[in-house]
Amino acid sequence: FNYKIAYEIRLQQAMEENLLCPFHYFGITDLSVVEDVKENHDFSMLTSDERVRHIIQQANYYGYSGERVKGLVFCSRIDETEELSKKFNALGYRTIALNGNSSEEERTKAFERLAMNEEDITDELKPLDYIFSVEILNEGVDIVEVNQIIMLRPTQSPIVFTQQLGRGLRKAEGKEYTVILDFIGNYKNNFMIPIALSGDKTYNADTIKKYVISGNNTIPGASTIHFDEISKQKIFSSIDKIKGMKSIIRESYSTLKNRIGRVPYLIDFYENGEI
Repeated sequence: FNYKIAYEIRLQQAMEENLLCPFHYFGITDLSVVEDVKENHDFSMLTSDERVRHIIQQANYYGYSGERVKGLVFCSRIDETEELSKKFNALGYRTIALNGNSSEEERTKAFERLAMNEEDITDELKPLDYIFSVEILNEGVDIVEVNQIIMLRPTQSPIVFTQQLGRGLRKAEGKEYTVILDFIGNYKNNFMIPIALSGDKTYNADTIKKYVISGNNTIPGASTIHFDEISKQKIFSSIDKIKGMKSIIRESYSTLKNRIGRVPYLIDFYENGEI
């Protein structure tokens, strides 16, 4: 509307207005073998039996709300989704890997299987416990029944993080909350996690650190945020080495310019909560 935004609602405000399902976020240490090696992980480490055991152990420990798990798992690579799905299936789980080359029909059927209840089993349709994916589930997918989200990839941007988190925040009958399990390795962009959760785009190092320490106080409603001690240290170390500030500023500038339709003044950054 000629650069007039009719209406918008951010995650924080939607939580305050009770429009979304509460979530319990747990930042969990990924196995120490999974680190940033020029963003190119050793595949055998990503899909090792040890990592699979670690993921399943945490998923069982933190649980879900409802009669059975209906989970989405976001990975770094397509071959990782396929291999992890195979390993989960071998351990008795019912999972599938869905990626860009899956047909519309395959996707729709997979979403139906994830959402269905045990008593609705037919010869054609059997329930799924998890769908593994790289990015096709970021947006435009509406499976309201999702009650557990597992993140097995580094956070590249707060926007993508919020999109993936949002896949589990639709309200549904019998679902009181969603469990978010974020496996945090030694990634240089870990500082993006508290930025995405808090919605605070000022990129102020002290504010980000405070948020990691007192997450629960800043998220509205019944949701909770918890980082284990090692994850906290990994995020702090990432905050101390925030790199690429130039590109973050450039991106923030472009976003704001597109939003207001002119070259932004300094006051515009302040008023729009940008960097």
